[in-house]
Amino acid sequence: MAPEQVQTLFRRRLSDICARFEDWQVPVTVSGTIGDVPADRWRRREGTPLLDRKTGTAILLDVSPSLLEGDGFHAGEPVRVLGLLKAHMHQGQVVPRFEVLSITRDEEETLTRQRDALVQTLRDVPPQRRSFPAGEGVHMLLLGVGVGVERLRSLQQALGGVWSERNVTVRALQGAVDGTAIQLLHGAEQEIVFLVVAEERLTELEAPAFMKGLLQCPAYRVLACDLTMEGQAVPDVEAETSTVLPHLVERFFSTAAEAASFLRQESIVVRQHQDEERAHQEELAALRASLTALAERPAGSPRGGMFLPLLAGLVLGGCMALVGLWMFHGL
Repeated sequence: MAPEQVQTLFRRRLSDICARFEDWQVPVTVSGTIGDVPADRWRRREGTPLLDRKTGTAILLDVSPSLLEGDGFHAGEPVRVLGLLKAHMHQGQVVPRFEVLSITRDEEETLTRQRDALVQTLRDVPPQRRSFPAGEGVHMLLLGVGVGVERLRSLQQALGGVWSERNVTVRALQGAVDGTAIQLLHGAEQEIVFLVVAEERLTELEAPAFMKGLLQCPAYRVLACDLTMEGQAVPDVEAETSTVLPHLVERFFSTAAEAASFLRQESIVVRQHQDEERAHQEELAALRASLTALAERPAGSPRGGMFLPLLAGLVLGGCMALVGLWMFHGL
């Protein structure tokens, strides 16, 4: 036989081997990660690599990358593929080929990746607990996820007279949580962020990017779960405790009404302290003015030498008493 005949015989034998795989019609389920395809081959009729997550070994799926892209799959995504194992001649070699019957996302692997990303996020950004703002001119961002504007407006009314359109910014996000929500949290200029989330959207916010934005939010953070039945439904305690979000904020409430009540009470207490401190400062200023007036009184005025020390002592005693009461009240 000539060398060419030997090569022909060899190819025939390989073709016979490949054909035998056609008789094996037992479906096989394979888990792996969709591999990258060079851009110049993406639109051509090429197989899509499915990678072993541990070793990187690949098999080719008999489905084009563009078809997978149309179904919402992308490179790097964990999937489970049900199909038939085939053999294919490629440059004189027999290589495995996988005829796809169905392809689904590997939810278990996806959850594992999300948990790993969550843990890494918590490690990278340690939580910071902040005190309720006690300064003048405090502003609030009332941010709703899956909550309508009218519902947020009603919650604004429940906050009390301290809060109005003058110092409350209302934003409602109905669609998927994207960069807008993250930017609002990360770049918040308000001192308080009141985050109201629809009950069914809580776990959706566990995306690493959103949690990182929440952790890095510079404001005092209050998170509330908003019920879907306008306050008539019973809170799903199991759903709330299964999310890590309550651990990333200063205060968490099972209902938006409870959160609004808390903010109203805290704001009233802060306002009372501010009013009392302002009154103390005014009294101290009045006493200091009295001392200054006494000190500037002419030395030769009638009975000035007799009463000046007495009045000065009374004024100083009053100042010390006011300061003592103010400090005791602060404790």
